[in-house]
Amino acid sequence: MPLTRAEASLLSRRTGMSVEEFTWKNNGILTLLNNEETRACVFLLTSSSDVNAEGMCSVYEVRPKGCQIYPKVLNENDEAILDEGCPHKAMFPEPTEEDSIVLLNLEERLMQEG
Repeated sequence: MPLTRAEASLLSRRTGMSVEEFTWKNNGILTLLNNEETRACVFLLTSSSDVNAEGMCSVYEVRPKGCQIYPKVLNENDEAILDEGCPHKAMFPEPTEEDSIVLLNLEERLMQEG
């Protein structure tokens, strides 16, 4: 999950972790790391790599915008769609034009920082 420098800074302050402990750079863009054992986000409290395992976001109140809107993502035509990789996508409503605008604005901010 990509995140802005401001989001990374907020997560760092709230968790006491350095930004380097929970991110990596993907083509210059800060991206959340996954836990090596569970293959889930480092902030997801779970002990299993099963995609249906229970878990809880430990930074829910300050989670990045991308996490807030997921599983809505942009396709190659800059239209919001539900991520094919999300095992629970059937539980979410179809994206709207507003979702596309939010994701395009987020992408723009991320590209400016990268």
